[in-house]
Amino acid sequence: MRKPLLSSVTLLCTIVVFAQTQGPNSGIFFTNVAIPGSSNSWANFKLGGSDDTYATYGSLNGSDPSYSDYVKTTGYGFSIPGGVTIKGIVVEIERSDPNQRTADYRVRIVKGGSIGNSERSTGIAYPATDVYQSYGSSSDLWGEFWTAADINSLNFGVAVAAVRTSTTPDANAGRIDHIRITVYYSFLILPVRLSEFTIQKNGSVVDLNWVTTDESNMNHYEVERSVNGTVFTTLQNINSRNQANTANYSSSDQHPNKGVNYYRLKMIANDGRVTYSKIAAVHFSSGKNVVLYPNPWIKGTEMNITNLNGDLIMVDYYSPGGQLLGTSASAGRTVSTSALLHVKGLVLYKLRNKEGYTIGTGTLQVY
Repeated sequence: MRKPLLSSVTLLCTIVVFAQTQGPNSGIFFTNVAIPGSSNSWANFKLGGSDDTYATYGSLNGSDPSYSDYVKTTGYGFSIPGGVTIKGIVVEIERSDPNQRTADYRVRIVKGGSIGNSERSTGIAYPATDVYQSYGSSSDLWGEFWTAADINSLNFGVAVAAVRTSTTPDANAGRIDHIRITVYYSFLILPVRLSEFTIQKNGSVVDLNWVTTDESNMNHYEVERSVNGTVFTTLQNINSRNQANTANYSSSDQHPNKGVNYYRLKMIANDGRVTYSKIAAVHFSSGKNVVLYPNPWIKGTEMNITNLNGDLIMVDYYSPGGQLLGTSASAGRTVSTSALLHVKGLVLYKLRNKEGYTIGTGTLQVY
């Protein structure tokens, strides 16, 4: 017998401590963005981890200054709760130049897919071996106003360009191994202490329970649900008891969605102040796989996916023997097929959502 799934979020300090952080997170989307007058473009975009697989631009020519395009990275997968204040953003870039002839040219934040104007590059040189360099701080907003939705967007990220530091004809070899981002934020302080928030899968129902202490001048709680972790709707309103001692509350979702269900608690004071618990999730099998099509698939044609809501989906390709051929990410109706360029015949695939749950499997005939 399978044990019921219990997801617990303990929030003893969530609404009495100012500072919260999320990250460091790694991006999953990488692209070259041209800068007028640049000498080289970036290639080999593999910046998802510190693994010595580098984004590179070859060697910039010996004229001064000679600089690269941007390498733009997005899709950092943040899930900052709504109703918070974004306090600062820290970007860490692991980079090097074995020839020590490269430095920062531009380091700029990406908001809504657009590269910002605030510059965080200091012209610091790339070291001979991989080292993380930090940009921004826990109180640096990079010249922008931010909401949680801005940070959670797949179009949030950073853009980086490099410059040659030597006018000699010798080659430079600037490269980036990994980029990661940490976000600092704070909750509003409400007259309540939320010590526990749990969700439990109970057959076809989800039970939600939370425990508070030190309630005063609180109005009510709203249980909220989401299918994507970003846009939430209210399931139930429950009045506050305003007890100084421990108070136990409960609610239930009688009709959870198939797939992943995200839950959070919205807490409202009498004066209108609002804050949120952290998000917890449970998964219910959809009974219907997300699939890739057309099948058979011919190289050079578009590969589609039944991703009607535009969710972030990871696609793992496998050989019939179980060897991983590659992984692609999709947040739309098409999927990258770069992992299949040198493959013919039968391919197995597995589709995962951003929480890692398998939401589809299948086979694909490649011609």
